[in-house]
Parts: sequence; C-alpha cells; structure tokens
Amino acid sequence: MKKYLLVLLFCFPGYLFSQTEIPNTLDGFAEASWGMTFESIREKFLSMATNPESKEKIEILNEKKDVSLLIRRNGILYLYRFYKTPELLKEVRPKREGQPETDPTIDGQTEFRENGILFSVGVTFNLVPTDKIKEKLEKKYGKPRKESIGDDKVSGAAIWELVERRENPPRGGFAVVWREGYKKLPYTRRIDYFSANIRDIIAKDYVDFFSVQETKTLRDLIP
Repeated sequence: MKKYLLVLLFCFPGYLFSQTEIPNTLDGFAEASWGMTFESIREKFLSMATNPESKEKIEILNEKKDVSLLIRRNGILYLYRFYKTPELLKEVRPKREGQPETDPTIDGQTEFRENGILFSVGVTFNLVPTDKIKEKLEKKYGKPRKESIGDDKVSGAAIWELVERRENPPRGGFAVVWREGYKKLPYTRRIDYFSANIRDIIAKDYVDFFSVQETKTLRDLIP
C-alpha cells in the first residue's frame, strides 16, 4: 500500500489533479491546516489532552520531531506527517539568513525549510464497510474522481481530488480511501489525506535531491 501511495504522489500528478470543477477544497484535516508546523500541532493536542473541560480522550502515542505525530483520539489513530527540506539540498538551496520562513507557497520552493510542515494525515480505525465510508465522503465531497479495483475484485482505492488549480499556488488536497477484502466483501480501515501544494513542493525537492546526489557522486569519482 505504501509503495502504491508513493506512485500516486510522484509518478502521476496529472492522474490526481485533472479535475477542474470541485464541490469543496481540502485545506487541511480537522483543526489542522496544511503547512502548520510540527510544534504548533503538537502544542494544540497537548492543550486539548490536558483540558479538564474536554469531553474527548486524546493521547500522544509517539512523536518524531518535524517528521510525524501519532495521536489516539477517541479510539481512532491519526498519523500527522510533516515535511522539511532534506539536509543535502542546503548546497543548492541555502536558507536566507535573517529572514523567517515563508508560508509553504510556490515561492517557498526556492528556500530551505528547517521546520517540519504538515502535508498529510493518515487515519486508521476498526474495519468499516467501504460503502458506508464512501457514502459519508460523497455527501461532503461528491463522487470520487477515480476508483481502482484489484484482481480480487475487492481490494483497491478510491480517490477524491479536492484541489482548486486555478489559484497559484493550488489550494486544497486529496483523499484516498483504501479497500481490503474481509469475508469476500470490501472493507476499509485506513484513509489518507494529502496537501496538493506541499505535494508539489515535495515532488520538486525529490528531483533536486537526486540531482545533488549525482553531482556529489561524480565529484567524488573524478577529483
């Protein structure tokens, strides 16, 4: 599943973002907006978890600074994923001294981002019939843009494209509902949400990262 997700993210951008008319844009998840820093989201959940008036049960189960934050909220697991520019790219994209990091816009692609920013949330829960999950999402976002079914006629994924590409940078994101077989019927235990704009930033950094690697390798091979 992870390998399939990477293919969706980096190999077929047109496949994910060909839609022009959308009922809503996906600008984040719950209380968190795309591009929020690791620290700001961590502090938000700490405050909610320690609030004596809160009716929710919230626990921070695991954290890796600027990379991931695993939250259990009312029995459901939420994996908040963060992105920062790889260290290797400092050589081609140094952070401008004395200037704060900008919001993660298209212009921000030319900078070195030292702080992790939210680009994805993965939700894991007990098995639920896929049709019930789809029905709830369709009420909010409309029909999925694309669905794929495996050879077993049960497993696969449904993709909602909720991106406003007429804005620069593009606003919104997409949701992926995963299907798996249980008693020969489609069930779901995981949904992934992603930012469209930060996905583009990651894709560009991904290309630059390997370009720098090749340059360093050639330099070391031919002194």
